[in-house]
Amino acid sequence: MAEEKKYLTQSGYDKLANELEDLKKNKLPEVLERLKEAIAQGDISENAEYDDAMSQKDLIEVRINEIEGMLENVEIIEEGQGGGVVRYGSSVTLEDDKKNVYEFTLVGAGEVDILNGSISFASPVGQAIEGKKAGDTVSVRAPRRRYEMKIVDVK
Repeated sequence: MAEEKKYLTQSGYDKLANELEDLKKNKLPEVLERLKEAIAQGDISENAEYDDAMSQKDLIEVRINEIEGMLENVEIIEEGQGGGVVRYGSSVTLEDDKKNVYEFTLVGAGEVDILNGSISFASPVGQAIEGKKAGDTVSVRAPRRRYEMKIVDVK
């Protein structure tokens, strides 16, 4: 079975690749050194430093595996090259039925940062506006209700 393609902007890819490099070259060796020092202290059964270092090592290894998975079978998408049509990397201004205005950049799941205005293309809003253009009104299905949003601008 073919693996599902993942999409990232170049900046999202670079951010993940840099984090992966930092984890492998800096963070993991640091925690392995702490682990080595904790083991050298003797009895590890009641050694808080050992327990903490092991926990940190496990968290780092999980994150490394997670990032490596995100970077497998990835396609880099160009930001803002949609020609006025909403697609991956587009910056979109939306207005809801209560006249609230929202600005989002549509990104792949691995680079979502809602607090900084990036949402997943697979989100309900992302799916509703895919392929649409400024002036279009779309219906968004939310967990509790359905609502209308107008696409004000696409960059």
